[in-house]
Amino acid sequence: MHKYKLYIVLMICTVLLSACSSPVFSFRAPSEASEKKLDLIDKSHLPKGFFPVDLNVVAIGDSLTEGVGDSSKKGGYVPYVVKFLSQQRSVDNVRVSNLGKRGNRTDQLLARLDQEEIGAKVSRGDVIFVTIGGNDIMKVVKNFFYNISVEAFDKEQAKYEFRLNRVLNKIRSLNPNAHIYLIGFYNPFFHSLNSVQEINTVVSQWNQASERIANRHKGVTYVKVEDIFSNPKEDKLLGKDQFHPNKKGYELMADRINFYVKQDPPDNLPTHEENDEATAK
Repeated sequence: MHKYKLYIVLMICTVLLSACSSPVFSFRAPSEASEKKLDLIDKSHLPKGFFPVDLNVVAIGDSLTEGVGDSSKKGGYVPYVVKFLSQQRSVDNVRVSNLGKRGNRTDQLLARLDQEEIGAKVSRGDVIFVTIGGNDIMKVVKNFFYNISVEAFDKEQAKYEFRLNRVLNKIRSLNPNAHIYLIGFYNPFFHSLNSVQEINTVVSQWNQASERIANRHKGVTYVKVEDIFSNPKEDKLLGKDQFHPNKKGYELMADRINFYVKQDPPDNLPTHEENDEATAK
């Protein structure tokens, strides 16, 4: 009887020691029937705007992009557009390269696009804004100032169209994916050449040509700004030189550009509806 009790005590001790050598809580793998699966959304199926993106903005062209005339010295329309983009829920950070250069014509812009540093920056852009054309018209005025005629502008317009098409082709070859916004120009002579009535017609025709060329290219949006500066209700939109926009003029230009961006956003910038849908999900 005494041996039997000793055997029972030894058995209990063995069980207790085994329990102490194992974790306090044990994990039991669920059976196939009880296992719960976690459904993960494939990244390729995520709605646009699910994750905020970083945007590289490139602004290139003439003095309108450089911001000549802007009393704030912040870069004309560019900072206002960058602010608008950065406020979108789908955007995290915006990096900007302002490559505007006073006096640039289409032929000079083409030459600059061949420069390694310029080409590298353009190639990295997600959104590209271009202002060009005003100085091409200015060249005609300078060359034919004492014998200015509509025919002189018509002849030069054909050359301008050819060069502008090359500019867009060059940008697209450097960057196949970026959305390009070609910004039109206004009549910069409505003060200095107000006696030449045909100048408004000439500017309108050149802008119409710019729009036609932009429409031939995929991923290019034409932005009309001509009417902003010809609106009689808007006064004092030019700087001290009475040629370039002042701060208010650039703000109105940016408002118009932002309107077009909302209407025709880049592929990597979802619309407001897509943003709302992504947030709801």
